[in-house]
Amino acid sequence: MKLFSAIIVGLLFILGCSSQSSKIVKKDSGLMFSDDTVGTGKVAKMGDLLSIHFDAWKIEDSTDLFSDWSKDTTRKASSLGGTRILNRPLKYTLGKGQFIKGSDEGIEGMKVGGWRTIIIPAKLAYKDKGFGPIPPNTSIKLFVELLDVKDPILVKKWDVDKSKFKTTKDGLKYAIIEKGEGAKIDSGDVVTLHYSGFFTDGKKFDSSVERDEPLNITYKVQPFIKGFQEGLGLMKKGTKAELIIPSDLAYGSRGNGKIPANSTLVFDIQILDVQKSAK
Repeated sequence: MKLFSAIIVGLLFILGCSSQSSKIVKKDSGLMFSDDTVGTGKVAKMGDLLSIHFDAWKIEDSTDLFSDWSKDTTRKASSLGGTRILNRPLKYTLGKGQFIKGSDEGIEGMKVGGWRTIIIPAKLAYKDKGFGPIPPNTSIKLFVELLDVKDPILVKKWDVDKSKFKTTKDGLKYAIIEKGEGAKIDSGDVVTLHYSGFFTDGKKFDSSVERDEPLNITYKVQPFIKGFQEGLGLMKKGTKAELIIPSDLAYGSRGNGKIPANSTLVFDIQILDVQKSAK
C-alpha cells in the first residue's frame, strides 16, 4: 500500500510539472509562449549575451500553434529555417534587436536548458512591411532552446595614437597596433578575426566581440567593403589594427541598414588565426 501511494504521489508530481511547463502565457502585447521544458540554469535578462538554437515558421494556419511543427510535414512550406541543420547556435545580445523582431519579449526570463514555443503576432514582428521571406502582416512561431547566458561584453573604441596612422593611395587610413607574425593575409586564406565597427563620433554599430563570435572569412572570396578588404591585406596572424574607411571605400551614397549614406567607418580588428591557402 505504501509503495502504491508513493507511485501515485510520483505520478501526480510528474503530471503537475508537465502541466506547469505546458501552460500558455499571454502577454499584454499579444505575444504568447509556452515552456516545453523549464530550464534550471541562469535566467536570460535584457542585455545578456545569449546562445540559442531555434526553428522558425510563418503562421499561415493558426491551428495547433503549440504542437511540434518540426515533425509536421504540412508545415514544411512555412519554415523560415533555423540553426539546427548546420548545428551552429546563434549568439546575440538580448534586447538589441539583433534577432527576429518581437522575439526579445518571448525569450526574456527563460533559463538555460529550457525549450520554449513563442508566438509573435504580426504587430510585434514586421507589421505591414514584411521582411525578406516574411510577407507583410505575418505572425511568426519560434521554437527556442536556450543554450547559454553570459554577462554582456561592453566594447569601446580603442584609443589609438594619431601619429601611428598611415594612408594608402586609395585613401584608407590604418594604424598597426600589434604587428603579428608570419606572412601577410593573401587571397584564399581562411581568416578568423574579431572586429568592432564605429562611426567617427564613437558610436558602435556592430561588434563580433560583444557577440562572443569571431568572424571566419575566406579572404577575397567572400565579398566585403573595399576598405575592409584592403585593410586585411596589410595584416598577419596576431595583428591588431584600426582602420578608418572613407565612405567611397565603404557603402558610399547608398548606405546599408544601420549605416547612413556617406558614412566614414572605423574598425578595430584583431586577427586571431590565418590558415594559408594551399596554392
